[in-house]
Amino acid sequence: MATTDSPAYFEQQHERLDAQLQAHLLDVVGADFGTALTRLQAWRADLAQHIAIENTRLLPHVPEGARWAAHVYLLEHERIALLADEYEQRVRAVIARPPQGELARRRAVLLLLDGAHALRHVLEHHHEREHQALAHELPLALQAAVWGGLQDGST
Repeated sequence: MATTDSPAYFEQQHERLDAQLQAHLLDVVGADFGTALTRLQAWRADLAQHIAIENTRLLPHVPEGARWAAHVYLLEHERIALLADEYEQRVRAVIARPPQGELARRRAVLLLLDGAHALRHVLEHHHEREHQALAHELPLALQAAVWGGLQDGST
């Protein structure tokens, strides 16, 4: 949680990404698989850019004695990217073989929701780690320089 001397830069970025993923999942629930893929691809591109910014502009500044070393965040970023790519393949597989009939459609929806579960779980824990530690351990001037110009909704 941010305080007056700790703006919520990370939280704002993560909330935006989470909202994009939720919009994708709402498309899945509605069995609008084409739109779901389009939203997922947009989210994935924004996620990749977000990770690249953290990896190159923020993590090199994690101080000695930080709660978690930079390599922990880097490993989590790799895991998140892998899970996101695997999940996208599931969405593509459903589109490649569209479900025929109501029961098949419902099963496809359930398959995708189940497939998103691990990704969402890792994202939730990763974001929490960044909010609890990284946001407080990195200099505010650095966070403002990196995230401050991105508060308009773009990463």
